[in-house]
Amino acid sequence: MGIIDTSSGLCEAGLGSTVFWYGNPDAERAMARSVQEGLIGMIDTAEMYGNGRCEEAVGRVVKEVGRDNVYLVDKILPDDARPAHFRESLETSLRLLGTDHIDLYLLHWREKADLAFVAEAMTEAVEDGLILRWGVSNFDVSDMEDLFAVNHGDDCYTDQVLYNICERGPEYDLFPWLKEHGVIPMSYSSLGSSYTGTRKRCESDSVIRAISAETGLSVAAVMLAFNVRNHDISALFGSTSYKHIKDDLAGISADISPYMEQINKRFPSPDHKVPLAKL
Repeated sequence: MGIIDTSSGLCEAGLGSTVFWYGNPDAERAMARSVQEGLIGMIDTAEMYGNGRCEEAVGRVVKEVGRDNVYLVDKILPDDARPAHFRESLETSLRLLGTDHIDLYLLHWREKADLAFVAEAMTEAVEDGLILRWGVSNFDVSDMEDLFAVNHGDDCYTDQVLYNICERGPEYDLFPWLKEHGVIPMSYSSLGSSYTGTRKRCESDSVIRAISAETGLSVAAVMLAFNVRNHDISALFGSTSYKHIKDDLAGISADISPYMEQINKRFPSPDHKVPLAKL
């Protein structure tokens, strides 16, 4: 489908690992089972999550299900994406994950990161086989333009941003820019965010719940269908339950296009620039 490069291993949907922040054996078992049964193949984590505890948990899942069955996405903090720390940080993540390579390695935020150095360091890591591809997270259009202005910057594979049915800001200018430049959009907080207040709003919204009732899909499945089927986004979501994961992933193959008029009326796409929401 569209721009999502499933041939590379980048999937329509993947599981986030923030549920492991303080340890969650049930969530680990649910994730492992979902991979083993072929429901999911992509797992997202970051060195920041639990100061490495989430990477360790993902590493246990990877060991159980087999490395070849998982597409690993990891992220490095801007403070570590510097000459004195980049390679050490990457190697620490590799050790915690129990792997010799990361499929997709992202700069978590821009902040004061030296984009010229980051692009060069990422390129060297690809050449050394430590990562297969690299990208960024929380980059708006101006950030992407700055990145593409440096050497190797246009090798950026993806931009992972906060996006869901209730928070559609990137549709105005960021997603068109990414598509024009061949960068794959990936969404986090695809089911809404408790930090921005949209998770509860989305879950309780009458329009979304009505679509859920009519289609037999879970509310989360409707939201995943919105991202993946209608906007060609590689969507990340989290769950501690195997049943919920299975139910939610029904949205990947669901066609909710007959309901888009209702959705657009309830949650209109912006007609002006909206600051990128970030977590």
